[in-house]
Amino acid sequence: MGTNLRRAQPADLGPLAALRTEAYGTDEPEARAWLGQMIGLDNVLVLERGGEPMALLGAVPVDCGHRRGIWFSGMLTRPELRGRGVMKNLLAACLRAYAQSGYDFAVTVPETPAAGRGLQGLGFRSAFPLRIVRKPIPRGLLAQASFDAMTVRRLLDARLHYQPACVQLPEHTAVEMVTRLYRRGLTVVSNQRGYGLFCQEGEVLQFMELQADNDHCADVLLQAAREKTGATRASLLLAENQSLYLGAGKRCSYGMICFLSKPFPVTDVYFRLLV
Repeated sequence: MGTNLRRAQPADLGPLAALRTEAYGTDEPEARAWLGQMIGLDNVLVLERGGEPMALLGAVPVDCGHRRGIWFSGMLTRPELRGRGVMKNLLAACLRAYAQSGYDFAVTVPETPAAGRGLQGLGFRSAFPLRIVRKPIPRGLLAQASFDAMTVRRLLDARLHYQPACVQLPEHTAVEMVTRLYRRGLTVVSNQRGYGLFCQEGEVLQFMELQADNDHCADVLLQAAREKTGATRASLLLAENQSLYLGAGKRCSYGMICFLSKPFPVTDVYFRLLV
């Protein structure tokens, strides 16, 4: 019995949500939202045999300047088929197909170190490293900022302003990501000189993204957040290529890239998922 690779259809939503629920330990509403809203069913690839799904994969078109790319996410193989190379073969076929269709690159964020090592065999390489910077929040600055005043569209525009070589996700995907973050307690602090996205954990503000004109402007945003929340320390997740707090922080790996055409420099490329 042969296998078939196709895009998901509306009738697939229930069965695929059940597979994702089982694989990731989430609930069915979350699985449906991930498939239908964050990724979009048109971007979900289903490998099936005899009408039964064997594996699924999110393949979302993205842009980086004039280059076209694909973001792979949510790799999932049926439990009884794992360890047989099903996903590896599926990814390899997808990489060939997108390369033949004129795409320039593919990006992904491996869920485990082992997954990252497996992706290396398909031509992926580590890229987009991050820095974790922990610091006390300064005081004594004129901290003028707004809270939760940015729409997702404005947020994407601001990100592109600070990171012109940004891998841009579709707006519907970004909307779903930000919506999920708000449910987890996200606050957005912003002014004309920058913005930050954070959640509070006791005395620490966990900034998952911070973009500003310079260190002083970043400190102003931190102090405004301190005045609003009472927290005294911040943990900042910064891209290696950001000019904020240069030389500070602990380095950590993040995403991976596979070139589907001629390789290009990625030192200045920014790729960061808000999940």
